Amino acid sequence: MNIYLRKILKHDITHQISVTKEVLNGFFGVYEEKEAAIMRGKKSGYLGTVTFLLSTDPRFGGDIKQIINAEGGIQVDDILLFVKEKDSYVVEVISTSDERHSTFISVMNIERHLVINIDDEIVDGGFISGDSVEYAAYEESRIPKGRNILLYGVPGSGKSWTIQHEYCTPKTHVERLVFHPDYTYSDFVGQILPNVAEDGQISYKFTPGPFTSILRDAYADPEGDYVLIIEEINRGNAPAIFGEVFQLLDRKVEIKEHDDEFPIGTSEYGITNPNIANVVYGNPNQKVRIPSNLSIIGTMNTSDQNVFTLDTAFQRRWEMRLIENNFDTVDLKLADAYILDTTVTWRNFCTTINDIVIGNSTRMTSSEDKRLGAYFVHVSDLIFDEKMGNLSDGIYDELRNKENTGSIVIAEYNRLREIRQAMQQNRKFPEKVIKYLWDDAFKFNRESVFEVTQYQSLEAVIKAFLWNTGNDRFTIFKETIRNAFTENT
Repeated sequence: MNIYLRKILKHDITHQISVTKEVLNGFFGVYEEKEAAIMRGKKSGYLGTVTFLLSTDPRFGGDIKQIINAEGGIQVDDILLFVKEKDSYVVEVISTSDERHSTFISVMNIERHLVINIDDEIVDGGFISGDSVEYAAYEESRIPKGRNILLYGVPGSGKSWTIQHEYCTPKTHVERLVFHPDYTYSDFVGQILPNVAEDGQISYKFTPGPFTSILRDAYADPEGDYVLIIEEINRGNAPAIFGEVFQLLDRKVEIKEHDDEFPIGTSEYGITNPNIANVVYGNPNQKVRIPSNLSIIGTMNTSDQNVFTLDTAFQRRWEMRLIENNFDTVDLKLADAYILDTTVTWRNFCTTINDIVIGNSTRMTSSEDKRLGAYFVHVSDLIFDEKMGNLSDGIYDELRNKENTGSIVIAEYNRLREIRQAMQQNRKFPEKVIKYLWDDAFKFNRESVFEVTQYQSLEAVIKAFLWNTGNDRFTIFKETIRNAFTENT
């Protein structure tokens, strides 16, 4: 293996880094027809075009400083290690704290530049990143817990809460993203984008997406616990977004007789993707696998199955888990919170409505998916702002009329603003929950829940809820349902 060692002096940090003509010709093969080379940072995967400024004192130009900065920068007495590959070069910064530093210094003696052939002994010692040696060492210490988990349930059932409390710890490295209809493979995995160097030259490099980035981080940290969370996985075209990465979701589940020595939880089959391999392993020819210390957890609202369906081939590669919609683990501050100024708790309201949803299963398609999730609202949505007062006493309408005619005085104007601000708070519950029940859960049989003879539009329902006080706010519902809300209070 041919390598080039370049010791860093103080001048190299603030100026262009020099290189000898002998190194240019002997290691980089620079002649008149070749004045640039593709280089990649070993740790960062940063890919750029490095130019060779040919003069009486040759120097590196182009993207060399960007690559070095992506690696963490350089200090005096650090060593730049260049490893020649087939069509490019890998750059690594050997800091003075690196255990390999003293070995390279002893080899270099007093030289600033040195091109050498690394023998088997040094490679076996792990001083150079011989892929097979380094790869095997990494896999031996890697955490064997990688899984693909898909949590599904009604909106607000606690899928995100479950991930946080059951699948992650304070030390877990988490990357969270959300699929949506416009999300693509390029957003997820990465894409080739133009890059303008300091000297104005344009090159093109692969910019990793969140999947490739966390794959790189997990591979480089075998004892770390990494989790990629994909919220709303079925709101994007998941099979298209994953592309060939789909194959990596097959995980190794047992040790076989003639084993490949990868830990349980690693992708069973590798794929060929030079761009990902460059970033993750520093070797475009390396087969890409999801390491066993990286789990992928997706969430899916069952009420959104009509957005994008997940085919059987995709779903079978995940551990499916239904998140039950109940109040067993819900914080009592939310479960037992009163809705505004009523005596009805969120638990009683939600449970009553959900019982009705299930009971109407013969008249509703997938009625179970229309239930209210226990976490459908936040505690802040239930808080009552008493500064709103009683809207039915006519004061609010009177102040609005004065505002419209221009006869309002400053004290009245301040009171009107106070009422409006309080209304914004008190509208949160009906605009989120009542609207959902009217427009979605009971869209085709509103008469089973609402007093539709008296309230025939969503506007009328929400206004009645706001203009009433206390438990009278629930007069928008049928009497039997109102009684069910309060029977356990």
